[in-house]
Formats: sequence, C-alpha cells, structure tokens
Amino acid sequence: MNAPASDNLIDRIEERILSHRDDLIDLRRHFHAHPELSQQEFETTQEMADHLVALGYEVHVRPEGTGLYADIAPPGFDPSTQPTVAIRSDIDALPILELNDVPYKSQNKGVMHACGHDVHMATVYGSGLGLAAHRDELPGRIRLIYQHAEETTPGGAIEMVSFGAIEGVDAVLGLHCDPELAVGKIGVRPGAFTASFDLFEFIIRGKGGHGARPHQCVDSIFVATQLCNALYQLTSQNFDSRLPSVISIGTIHGGATPNVIPEEVTLSGSIRTIDPDQRKKIEDHLHRVAGGICMTHGANYNLRFERGAPAIHNDSAITDLFVEIGSELLGEDNIFHIPLPSMGGEDFSYYCERVPGAMFRLGTATSAPSPFLHSPNFDVDERAIAIGSRILARSAVRLLRDKALRKKTDRLVKDI
Repeated sequence: MNAPASDNLIDRIEERILSHRDDLIDLRRHFHAHPELSQQEFETTQEMADHLVALGYEVHVRPEGTGLYADIAPPGFDPSTQPTVAIRSDIDALPILELNDVPYKSQNKGVMHACGHDVHMATVYGSGLGLAAHRDELPGRIRLIYQHAEETTPGGAIEMVSFGAIEGVDAVLGLHCDPELAVGKIGVRPGAFTASFDLFEFIIRGKGGHGARPHQCVDSIFVATQLCNALYQLTSQNFDSRLPSVISIGTIHGGATPNVIPEEVTLSGSIRTIDPDQRKKIEDHLHRVAGGICMTHGANYNLRFERGAPAIHNDSAITDLFVEIGSELLGEDNIFHIPLPSMGGEDFSYYCERVPGAMFRLGTATSAPSPFLHSPNFDVDERAIAIGSRILARSAVRLLRDKALRKKTDRLVKDI
C-alpha cells in the first residue's frame, strides 16, 4: 500500500480538511451541547444527514430515524471493479451529568458525550468533507456510517448491519478517543483490540422467614454470596489464564428489612473475554456453578444471559496502514503500539466480523492526568479532530487504490 512521497490527490483532500478545522470544532461543540441517548438520536441523525446531503452524499436513514449511512462515488461507479471503503462513527451519548464549565456544556441535563462520540462524528465528517470535494478522482466509493446506540447491548452496529450499511463494503475504518494519549499521538494494535461484552442476571429463590429461625428457611442471601464467590473464581479455575477474561458483579438486590430472610435475591454483572471459544463456554459454566450451589442449599435459580458485541480483532494489514500513515503525518515516535487489548467492549466488532476492519485510538488528552472516558469531567483537545480526519481520509484513499487493483487483477484472472 506504499504511496509516493508526494500524492497530489491526498494533498488536496487534506488541504480541504485543514481549511475547515474551525468548522469541525464548531460541529463537535454543537453535538456536545445537544447529546442524545441511545436509540433517541433523532435530531443528531437528521442534522448529520443534512450536513452530508449538502456535501453531495446519498444518505440512507434507518426507518426508525436513528442511524444512517451515506455514500459518495465517482461518476460511473462500478462495484465489480471499484471497491467501497466505509468509515464509521458512533453518535449516542451517556446518562451522565456533565460537570465541565465550558461554553459548549451539555444543554440536555443528565446526558453527556462523555465517551467522545461527538469527536468521532466531527472527525469522520472531516474525512468525508475532504473526500467529497474530490469525488470524481476517487478510485472507488466512500461510505460514512453514523451508528446509533453503541453504548447499549447488543449495540446499534448489528442493527446497522441488518439495514445494509456493510453490504458491498470491502473494508471498514474506525477510531476512538483516548484521553490517556497526548494529542498528536495514535494507538494501534493488530489482532485482539477489545473484549466481547455479555450481561447476565441471576434470580436466586429460597424460602423466606424469620431472621431468628434460619433453620426453617433457605437463605437466598447466603446462597447468593456463595454464588458470587464462585463466579469470581470461575474464569481462573476453568480457562487458560494466559487469555484474559473478566467477570464483574455490578448489582445485588434482596430483602427489605433486617430481621426477615428474603425469599429472593437478584444479582447481575458482565462478562468480558477476547477469546471466542471461552465466550461460547461461559454461559454453560454459569449454569453449572449456579445449579450446584443451589442444589446444595435447596434453592432454585433463573439465569438471563444477554449477548453483547463480540471482541474486535483488528485486521493486520489495515493496522499496518494506520502505522504507515500515522508515521507520515505524526512521526514514528508518536505511534503507540498498544501492548494488551482493552477489556472494554465496542460494537465496531460486528462490522469486523463481516469485512476486514480496524480501529485506532486517537490521542485527545487535555492535561496530565486527563479525565478518562465516561467521566463527568471528560473533555478533549480539539486539535485531535483534524488529525483524525486526515488519517482516516488518507487511509481510505490508499485502501481504495489497493482494493481497486486487486479487483481488477481478480477480474483479469477470472476472464482468462
């Protein structure tokens, strides 16, 4: 995928991006001030659709009114010989009360872009703005995906896939803010990048009664504590310790008064792993552990298990491209090679399951230390927006050229 040191098309695309740096910051601030929760991103979707139509994109909004994809292609685009590269942004905010005192502070009380999706929107738009200005010279089609509901389970990406956002796509690019990296740096990692994310909820049913007579009861709280201890040990005792996995218990609810043993206790939590085989087996292990404990103590249980997004496994060739382009723009010293995958979840993985894809981390740190993701004080150094836009645009053009060459070669071979 090597390109000449001077690339006129890419230079002109990036000049346009840089000439709109202030506009991109204004766009980010607008979306930051008007955040919308998952599955409620109606105004965000419509406003982004309007911006993209103005650039000449063909916009497709989901019938539900949240989430869209938008295409731009050279005249006479032929999908049999010309590729499509998608660039994805998420658009939803979090139920967090913002504590920042800034002019663009959230006007939707209790809702905040605390994960940087406002930055993602502006950055992807910036790349799309530059690419659209030179659509006639592009070696293929660009698709921008503005995806709803990333912060929920199973995630809006699977709904975007069903809507057709990935049909005909040859590669997909993504990014995520990283407040632990200084602006001017990016983080990259081939292979395992994030963990899968699944939820579980147990309802433990015993036999309630008087706190003075536990021998007449089946104490659901006692059974729940035994289950908690077993769950915390489950992965270390049943799976290869060299493959990370995490079970966390987030809620326990049971009882209403201190002198009554309750009939029922509910506990819930999350499971994260980078290994697909482990992920398949964990639900069975939950049943085995809960069944054994409940049988021992005379209780019963119900388990609700909710599959979330799978782990992201970054395509190595696209990750190498991020390294190459990041080095060109920022210098090799500003490429951080992430040593271990994050145990956080990201539904960008649904796209990567279907087509080659990769995500990089965009340095956005405002200070040292910078408030982390999902913090009510989260904010970014907005200089990162133009940096991310240039990396995405340059990567998209290089990929289009590479995929176009391969499609033409494949067609020649087929004709022979």
